[in-house]
Amino acid sequence: MNKKYSWSFVIIALVFLISFFIYKEVYGTAKPTVATAAASTEETSATLQGVVNDTGGKEITRYGFKWGTSRSLDKKEIMLKSIDANKPFSTNISDLQEGNTYYFQAYAENSKGSSYGDIKSFTVPVNAAPSVSINPGDKLTITRGAVVNISATATDDKKVEGMEFFINDTSKSKINSGSLNYDWDTSEVNPGDYVVKVIASDGSKTGKKVINLTVKANSEVNLAANSTQTVASATTSTTNHEVTPVSRAANSADRDKYPKLSKVNGSFGQFRYRDTSGGRIEIDPNWIAQNIVTIKLPGINKYVQVHKDAKDNFLKAFNYIANGTAMINGKEVPLTSLVKTMDGTFVTRHVNWNPNKGLSNHSWGTAIDINASNHFRYVNPSKETNDPNLILWEKAFKPAGFSWGNSYSDSMHYEVLK
Repeated sequence: MNKKYSWSFVIIALVFLISFFIYKEVYGTAKPTVATAAASTEETSATLQGVVNDTGGKEITRYGFKWGTSRSLDKKEIMLKSIDANKPFSTNISDLQEGNTYYFQAYAENSKGSSYGDIKSFTVPVNAAPSVSINPGDKLTITRGAVVNISATATDDKKVEGMEFFINDTSKSKINSGSLNYDWDTSEVNPGDYVVKVIASDGSKTGKKVINLTVKANSEVNLAANSTQTVASATTSTTNHEVTPVSRAANSADRDKYPKLSKVNGSFGQFRYRDTSGGRIEIDPNWIAQNIVTIKLPGINKYVQVHKDAKDNFLKAFNYIANGTAMINGKEVPLTSLVKTMDGTFVTRHVNWNPNKGLSNHSWGTAIDINASNHFRYVNPSKETNDPNLILWEKAFKPAGFSWGNSYSDSMHYEVLK
């Protein structure tokens, strides 16, 4: 081969190589492709996520996210570390406002240019304050000397970290959970009005509940004819009054003070009474002294006041509860675990606290309300086989001689048959 052809070959090879590299640079590389992934949110922060699907044949020089409170995305998070294809990346943004919606998109750059993923959005969840409930209810009158059990519960979308209990702004108890019980001994307090307050916290927000209680002087007769009155739940307590001789048949010599006569409630008799306020009534205290007794309910160990002729029914029902179990979702649980709250028993009032309605059978101390907050309704036995009040009815209250208010959509209510 002569020199002329030899140089021609070299020139052709060089032209080919140059053309190849030019082609590769112009046509064999491209902008990267990138995708925006869903964000994960917490209280006031979020983690933005993306992935480089293809580097475009060139090194990624920078990547990250654009974000903001509108689709204009006025903020930017830049990352400069090297990244390969199909590698996810993320960044955390903080100091976000609850309830606000934020927009973001992933991007990546190489020497060919920049590419962007889809714009996505997320809304920072609102952290609600804990919801607090207190048992007993508001505006209850109790007698000085009673030991009143005040229970409070708090629920939250996160976790209740603590509760604090106050009487007239004086802290009485603290607990690091969402359930609190306090036995208030009123024997050393002055008669008057008291403000009971419970505050619950989830670590960032607080919720509270306030009720008002009235303590009356105990210069009157004791309801249960005991030297000390103990009340398991303040909703079971009543007020003592001056003694007026009244027989069980309610033939009162003081008809001016107690002008009204109740119906005859089967074997539990009748009594004289007067209306007070808010649907409450005041019963002749001599009838109370003769008929209402204080007992301790087995299993839940609460003191309540009931009619003396219904006492055995209550003890029998709660003995069943104390010793019984039920199968729920394949797991055996004690019946005591199904009793979340207990209200009643002896509460002197009209039905639904409405003075235009008749007297509630709670006024005779023959009824009790279980799990009241979510059982002022009908329980469908065929569809709600694991409902706690249905199970308690079948395993405890029915065999103990109670009726059940489920037939009139009051499944919290159990009452001793007359």
